[in-house]
Amino acid sequence: MPFFDSSFSPGIPVIVVGLVLAFVAFSLFKGVIKLLLLLAAAVSAIIVWIFLQKNGFTFLSFVTGNPQPWMVQVCSWGAAVFVFAIFFHGMSWFSQLFSWHRGGASTGGILTTGLMCLLLFWVAMVGVSYYSDVSLISHYHDRASSQATPAQIPWVSRFSKALHESSLTSWLAGLNPMDDPAQTKLACIVAYGCSLDEAGLTQFYKTCLERSGVPQPSRFLDLFRDKGLRTLVEEGRFVTLLENEHLKTFLQRLNTQEILGKMQLQ
Repeated sequence: MPFFDSSFSPGIPVIVVGLVLAFVAFSLFKGVIKLLLLLAAAVSAIIVWIFLQKNGFTFLSFVTGNPQPWMVQVCSWGAAVFVFAIFFHGMSWFSQLFSWHRGGASTGGILTTGLMCLLLFWVAMVGVSYYSDVSLISHYHDRASSQATPAQIPWVSRFSKALHESSLTSWLAGLNPMDDPAQTKLACIVAYGCSLDEAGLTQFYKTCLERSGVPQPSRFLDLFRDKGLRTLVEEGRFVTLLENEHLKTFLQRLNTQEILGKMQLQ
């Protein structure tokens, strides 16, 4: 499988145009966009909660040598409420800029609005990254099914890759609680292998996977022949495939996760 090829790189002019369009859109459709921002506030709070539920012990270990489960709960719920409050205050202040009765400029309003915009961008990155993963899995299924090589990786995957590599956005990408390169690559491999017949998947295994360095590589064949996984691929249920427990179990053996994380898909 060739390396990813990405020539897409979002530049500063694109960001400026996006901000101008956002300003115009907010002024024209303020009521609707306020409802969307309220929804974004709830989504952001949920994502922050998930992130800290998953990584809370790691963060708390920098504060205390003996982090407790209750500390993780307090931290995750407190952060979720804080994020929602930022959106609520920032949204209220920001909307005054487009009203006839404007309130005075306040440092708190500017600060919370800036944080709100940053959180919105982070949530957007999480969504783009997840959609990119699912699109990539679909790409490899289509590739194996047609026995042909598509012209290029899906645009959303190239866009997500550019965001991960950009010095302006890579640090936000690193805070994505749903990002697991090893599991995504394994799902792509499974989608490809499960789309082949017995002769094809055996050849694919011997050509690309047998010497990959993964412990007990014959486990790939078990995944390819699993009826449940083949049904998921055949029905195009790639979100379910990405989160499948068989894949998570596969990654738990020795250094499988590390090796797949560094593997380059072709």
